[in-house]
Amino acid sequence: MGESVPRSSGRRWAVVVVALAVAACGSLAVVRLTDTGGTRTAGAGVDRAAAERDLRSRVSPLTPVVVRTPGGYEAACYDQHGHITFWRRTATGWHELAQSMYPQDVGDGPGSYDEHGVGVQGAMLPGMNDAVYIVNGPFSGDGSGNAVTFGNGPDGWGRLAPSKPQQLISSGTGNSSLDPGIYSTERFSRGTLETEENTGVFSTAFGAGFPLRREWRGAADRLVEKGDNIVMASATSAPDGTVPALPSATPPDGTYGGLLIDATVEAGKARPGTGPRIKVTVQGSPVSAACAAAGTCRPGVNTGTASVTAAADAPTVYPVRANGRDAYITGPLWPLAGLADALWGPGSDPGIDSPYADPRYFKDRGNSPWYIPAGLHATAFEIVRGEAVELTFRDGVVTAIRQVRSAL
Repeated sequence: MGESVPRSSGRRWAVVVVALAVAACGSLAVVRLTDTGGTRTAGAGVDRAAAERDLRSRVSPLTPVVVRTPGGYEAACYDQHGHITFWRRTATGWHELAQSMYPQDVGDGPGSYDEHGVGVQGAMLPGMNDAVYIVNGPFSGDGSGNAVTFGNGPDGWGRLAPSKPQQLISSGTGNSSLDPGIYSTERFSRGTLETEENTGVFSTAFGAGFPLRREWRGAADRLVEKGDNIVMASATSAPDGTVPALPSATPPDGTYGGLLIDATVEAGKARPGTGPRIKVTVQGSPVSAACAAAGTCRPGVNTGTASVTAAADAPTVYPVRANGRDAYITGPLWPLAGLADALWGPGSDPGIDSPYADPRYFKDRGNSPWYIPAGLHATAFEIVRGEAVELTFRDGVVTAIRQVRSAL
């Protein structure tokens, strides 16, 4: 594993070699850098193109990624064999700050580096002292780990990893395995770093469509969590009264009933940084708590099947068992999809045997985009084909969905 050091003072540095890491394509000096004076702002008096040409001539065959900073320029230079170095331009030109390693491509076998497909992006995030760099590549072999970020911090340049609660801080070292800090995807968005991860119950199969998404803002020598897409469940009341059958996919504003036929991820609709939309297909039917519990809700006269779409995090109500009693809790829409594509074919069991259908998988905040606090005492819920649902529309859009099945 490469060690990246120095503390970020923006001054000139003398290089002291302290170790040697041997990689597949040669050797990588692991360095500590000693402050010898100079200032952060001394490298600003040259245009970007000239600065990049100068650096490229020094680091070839590495590829430089130059970022303009308030004091001038910083850069990350990388190859396709795990090497990454960090540079700053001062009045006397470019100076190497640290050398490190990005993760191995474990999909090609232990100790292997992929020789294609690795790329680096850099940005100067508001509030940060130094530039931040995302390294994208096929690091996990199963598609769950494709990005790692490097930056400068209290322990020098290195991989940014979860350290203190809700903070990403430089480890001061490189990364040669699937350590914390490797994410499914990372991107710079609106002056922040956005990460997506598939954790806990979320394998590639389950989580790729509904990742846990966090935004991180700059705070001098670290990134601090700004927000996430976690929906926290809460208790809610049982439905009251009977709602009319859903007449079409675009009804007037109001709440309508139906029998759940299918719930799938709408193909081709996901955009970077957003969750996919869910297509819900129902057969229009008057719905009440009584008929739902008895399984006697029936399609209305002259009502057919309609498919509607809604955001993956659209407010949804689920029936559960809590303290031995029937109850309802709130959540996002995406668990309703479950494994519908795989299990709802001809002859399949009408229930969805999915990790989504067990509240225990959602009891730890940060384990998925849905958090069910232990205080709700939710112990079981299920998603069943033919179950009664209520859909609320506003301006032609589904704004809420409620399962109406209280007898589990």
